[in-house]
Amino acid sequence: MSHNKINNNLDANCVRKCRKRKYACLEERRLAKNFRRAKQNVIPSLDTVETQNVEGDPLKFIATTPDLLPDVPNCAFCDAKRIYSESPAFCCSLGEINLLSTETPFELVQLYLCNAENAEGFNNCVRSYNNMFAFTSMGVHCDKSFAKRNAGIYTFRVQGQVYHFIGQLTPSNHENPKNLQLYFFDTGHEFLNRMRISSKFKETLIEKMINILTVHLYANFFRSLNSIDNLHDYKITLQADPAIDQRVFNKPTVSQVAGIWLESDESEQYASQHIQVYPKDSQTQIIKHYFACYDPMQYPLIFPNGESGWHRKIQRLNQQQKKIYPRPTCNNETLYSIQNSTDKDYLIDIENQALEKNSTQRSTLSCREYYCYKLQIREIDKSFLLHTGRLLQQYIVDMYIKIETSWLDFFKTSNMQNRLRNEAYRGLLDSITHGCEMGADIGKHIVLPTSFIGGPRDMRRRYMDAITLVQRYGKPDIFLTMTSNPNWPEIKALCLSSDEIHNRPDLITRIFHAKLQVLKDELFKKDIFGHVIAYTYVIEFQKKGLPHAHFLLIFNQASKLFCPEAFDRVVSAELPDPQTQPYFLSLVVKHMMHGPCGLLNPSCPCMKKNSCKFNYPKDFSEYTKYGTNSYPI
Repeated sequence: MSHNKINNNLDANCVRKCRKRKYACLEERRLAKNFRRAKQNVIPSLDTVETQNVEGDPLKFIATTPDLLPDVPNCAFCDAKRIYSESPAFCCSLGEINLLSTETPFELVQLYLCNAENAEGFNNCVRSYNNMFAFTSMGVHCDKSFAKRNAGIYTFRVQGQVYHFIGQLTPSNHENPKNLQLYFFDTGHEFLNRMRISSKFKETLIEKMINILTVHLYANFFRSLNSIDNLHDYKITLQADPAIDQRVFNKPTVSQVAGIWLESDESEQYASQHIQVYPKDSQTQIIKHYFACYDPMQYPLIFPNGESGWHRKIQRLNQQQKKIYPRPTCNNETLYSIQNSTDKDYLIDIENQALEKNSTQRSTLSCREYYCYKLQIREIDKSFLLHTGRLLQQYIVDMYIKIETSWLDFFKTSNMQNRLRNEAYRGLLDSITHGCEMGADIGKHIVLPTSFIGGPRDMRRRYMDAITLVQRYGKPDIFLTMTSNPNWPEIKALCLSSDEIHNRPDLITRIFHAKLQVLKDELFKKDIFGHVIAYTYVIEFQKKGLPHAHFLLIFNQASKLFCPEAFDRVVSAELPDPQTQPYFLSLVVKHMMHGPCGLLNPSCPCMKKNSCKFNYPKDFSEYTKYGTNSYPI
């Protein structure tokens, strides 16, 4: 899924303050001073530009080895691997979250590592094997053109909402059993029923996975229903939020996740709060995203024991249960010293503020916090979740949609809509203005605030902030693009030998974010190109899943690029010297050279109507010169 983000170092409010000459901080004063200097239209001379090319110029330094991220110690509370620039509370909220990992059986681990006998091809079909043993069916619009290895790397990409459906226990007439029905109907021929699904499955692997999933709670429950007579007289329910404490070693039992009720029992209210499973003649039901069985019933090869997933009643650790470690502080956090304070009322106010801040904290885990903890890299982790290959891609996409669905459910609540004053958007004239002529087309208007990333108001706010920068400081001077490289040493160091790097989107994104922060430090703190007075950038994801960032940089007047000599200081269109810069040359040849195309390679992807759509080869230029309404040549 694509996700865009724009960050600005100056918003519209800051611009308005500068116009009124009301300076809230020294940064705004510096920006306003640079703007007044820019209004004088003073163009630096060539001598001024040449003085920047001194020995201390950071652009003169050419790396001979890959730049590695600084080492960061692991989390003191949960021992999670931390990447540079990640906050201390990123993994476990400073010890407030502690969940036990799922134990993956040794036989299943060997399949993921391709060490087991006849395990060849298992990782390429792991999603198909998982869907065959899943209790629920997955309804989603998947882009199958990216799920092929013959056209680039494998990428699981979906569009729209994801639904998990659960059907009846027995198949309809003349239908083969599938999903949940394979655990209940005709279990004596379960192996043959599974082999009928597809001819690409291996008999030895199916038999091995049937044996592995004998400990799965939901599999045991549905198989046990065969011993009950007159099953139509009972109600079968799956608990939406079982009373299982995931913070301690408390392996769930069948009675904690499911139950059977007589029709005559006074349990209508209880049954209505959970999932109903019917023996026959019933419509498929949707497993809600906040049900605890959402994960184990769809991903049995990730949760082979049937452990519950996220639900709304998972508690945080209290202060007595937390490990006591010195709490990390932020750069701008103010610490108050009791020894140096003499005002009693001042200390009481500080204490009351701290108590009020802690009292507003929720006692349960949010969906984002739960999966942020689960997807961390830990040496003591026994779940093997991060090494499940293509199944991990599907799992991450599914859980992200679950998180966004939770946010949307929160914004749809009446309290949130009242705070947004959505009654201003409910008028009949507004509906007619938007083209709604039929009463059935009006519906209920839901307002998404600017805090919902990707919403219409959020995108409009970011767009207006970016346009304000151009109105205030002029057009950008540099358009800079940063791409991600799956072969970064930091990524390879955290992957197993059996892992394919494109199947670790979590690791690629984290390393890219850390290197992006390093680039921002180089641009805005060390001023490697010049002093930046305003900037904006957007993070995008390619169709194949790799992130990249586009920057627009606006320099102050003294750092602007006005002549070819200034262009040559920033950009080089020549091949590096193979004798003095072999590493730099290898990077340029591998990543920055186009082609061959044209007559040398007519089948190149850039070829359209027997010519390169990027107009290669370009005209050779002996020296740098201005282009006509274009980039320098």
